[in-house]
Amino acid sequence: MSDIHHASPFLLRVLILMATLIVAASSVAHADSAARTLLHTAKTWGYQLQNVTAAALAKHDFDVLVVDAGDGAGAWGLSKREVARLQRKRDGTRRLVLAYMNIGEAEDYRYYWRPGWAKQPPDWMGSANCRWKGDHRVRHWAPQWQAILFGSPHSYLGRLLDLGYDGVYLDRVDIYTHWQSARTTAFAEMVDLVARLSQWAKARRAGFLVLPQNGEALLENDRYLAAIDGLGKEDMLYGDNGNDVANDPARVERAERHIARARAAGLPVFAIEYARAHANIEQARTRLAALGYVAYFGPRSLAYIGQDGPVHPEDGDTESVAATTTPDQACE
Repeated sequence: MSDIHHASPFLLRVLILMATLIVAASSVAHADSAARTLLHTAKTWGYQLQNVTAAALAKHDFDVLVVDAGDGAGAWGLSKREVARLQRKRDGTRRLVLAYMNIGEAEDYRYYWRPGWAKQPPDWMGSANCRWKGDHRVRHWAPQWQAILFGSPHSYLGRLLDLGYDGVYLDRVDIYTHWQSARTTAFAEMVDLVARLSQWAKARRAGFLVLPQNGEALLENDRYLAAIDGLGKEDMLYGDNGNDVANDPARVERAERHIARARAAGLPVFAIEYARAHANIEQARTRLAALGYVAYFGPRSLAYIGQDGPVHPEDGDTESVAATTTPDQACE
């Protein structure tokens, strides 16, 4: 009896600790399940990267919103309070708000940009993207670039977590194709980047969502597939050679085949088409629905919601997918 009496306080502490851990694990699992459920049951989504205001976006009832998060230093972009406001629709139900995050290009309008880089770029920076002013291709495997993206509270991703976004929408994961002719490890290094970025974010917020856009060939890698919660796909059916020009059937079939792996794994797919002709929009809507994708139709500039906004210089046709450049070719 004496031994049991002396042991009981220790056993009590162990039981309390175990109960605390079980409750904590249950809370984490619930948060993760709630976010994934909202993502998987989404029927509509909207996508805006320019002229983003909470007041305008709050008028829409999309299940998922992807928005530009601003410069990252608070000079412009949504505030934490505005993000929280957008996470509720007009009827009070929950909505997911994801922050656009370019991990394949450095942008001169973000907080991390240094004025001197224009004349003397760091070693990890490649050529400018001539199609999108202010964007510069990066060597995504470089530790210096990855340290900007994630790994600390003051990193790009750390700031997005602090603002309360439900997740990130990763653009230019396909930048590896720009480098792979000269660097055979570029594909694997993108897989590694997304996997570690996802792990870091989810360790800090249960249920934080990671959705890459395009780069669907990466879905063939199991580690990559396990790291993401869904997929964004632009120009699936139209746009490779003009907003209302149908894509090459072989290329569409190849994309469908890759994306089928995500669908088989239960991941939702959010498609954005920039077609403007009514007949093309309706055809795309039917085809995308048959594939099980959630479709949105908007301007290529993503400067407003829908397709009835003012004419924007970036709403024009995209460059041909056949266009090629060397890794560090300058804009002409």
